[in-house]
Amino acid sequence: MLLLALALACGRKTIVKAPELVAPARIDNLTAANAVEGIQLSWRRPERYADGSQMYDLGSFHVERGVGSEVFAPVHTVEVTDRERFQQERRFGWTDTDTVLGQTYRYRVVSETTDGYVSQPSNVAILERAQPSPTPSPARTPTPR
Repeated sequence: MLLLALALACGRKTIVKAPELVAPARIDNLTAANAVEGIQLSWRRPERYADGSQMYDLGSFHVERGVGSEVFAPVHTVEVTDRERFQQERRFGWTDTDTVLGQTYRYRVVSETTDGYVSQPSNVAILERAQPSPTPSPARTPTPR
């Protein structure tokens, strides 16, 4: 009788999945662009786990940078704070302001769930730091006199 009570008290049973299947799907759309402040990174929010099921517990992104041919090292964490909101962010980004003109940088991003499962690293975005091109001014139309 005691065993039956314990079995019923354990709560809902779910299928046990391997850790690599409950990690966020790999980001494959990381981009880098020169901005006035530094190098601006942008990527889309992963919406699924590696096994293809819908993800609800995205916790953060870890941005890693390699300078020239150096190995990647963590440089910033972007926290996900919109899990409870009806409208969630679709794109995330971060600007690396610790860059030097003429130097080549490589970036990748790793997603993490709130319970610590991490994705495979994203695609690598490579960019040489340069001054961004000025945005063209809108054409002025002459004012009638």
